[in-house]
Amino acid sequence: MPDYKNIIYEIKDNIGWVTLNRPEKLNAINDEMLRELDEMFVLAEQDLDVKVLVIKGAGRAFSSGQDLSGVGTDEVLPPSPLNKLPSKAVLEAARRRCRRWEYIFNVCKPTIAQVHGQCLGAGMYLALSCDMTIASEDAIFGDPSIRMGILPIFPLLSWLVGVKRADAMLLSGKSVIAKEAERWGLANKVVRNEQLDAEVTRLAKGLSLMHSDALAITKESLHAAMEARGVGPAWRYTSDMELLMQRRTVKSDDFDFEKTRDKLGLKKAIQARDNPFKGLDQ
Repeated sequence: MPDYKNIIYEIKDNIGWVTLNRPEKLNAINDEMLRELDEMFVLAEQDLDVKVLVIKGAGRAFSSGQDLSGVGTDEVLPPSPLNKLPSKAVLEAARRRCRRWEYIFNVCKPTIAQVHGQCLGAGMYLALSCDMTIASEDAIFGDPSIRMGILPIFPLLSWLVGVKRADAMLLSGKSVIAKEAERWGLANKVVRNEQLDAEVTRLAKGLSLMHSDALAITKESLHAAMEARGVGPAWRYTSDMELLMQRRTVKSDDFDFEKTRDKLGLKKAIQARDNPFKGLDQ
């Protein structure tokens, strides 16, 4: 078993338990964690002893989203427009990011996200790429990317919650509390915080008793129907849109997250991002 730094991967009773393990950073996802997740999913998909995968987070949150520090984030964050990269390089990077979530979504084994606390940005993409999401009452779902001038890259959201609700989340950067997430279809079930482990374990054990081939073929047939409805091209179209974002015009009154972060530090930059919306996210 590989010795990972940013995740913990354990196999017990045909269940693969994956823990995002940067609790001091609220499991913010950086490039190194992405590479470890990439390797883990490939290994798990090939391992006949693993019939179901559970993804959860250590500490106080599932994941606060992309690591916004700028250190080791060339893959998890889009390149800055100031870098003036060739279109080909921008497009290749965007397609890698989209293909990652598409691959996780289509892994041939059932996947369960066990969500507590913050589940934002790339953390929400990871959770919603799983087949089932079980959340605790303190869970919060959202993607504040647009507030930083970053393109949200998870078109599957429209299939899960509908266009109106996807618009409401992505255009405003608003977060959704657990019970609302359950009503919208972001979570299959919401339970009390102290019941989360037991609920997910019960679900995973039930799935692990199923026939492996039946699980894989059933999942493939369900996803094939979504592919026929256009979800596949949506991933690719979303990555193409990053070319436009790299050529966008930045007005003087637009919030510049990178500039603010580099001048004031990450914590104050996040505060500057969110403070204007206080009282509006009700």
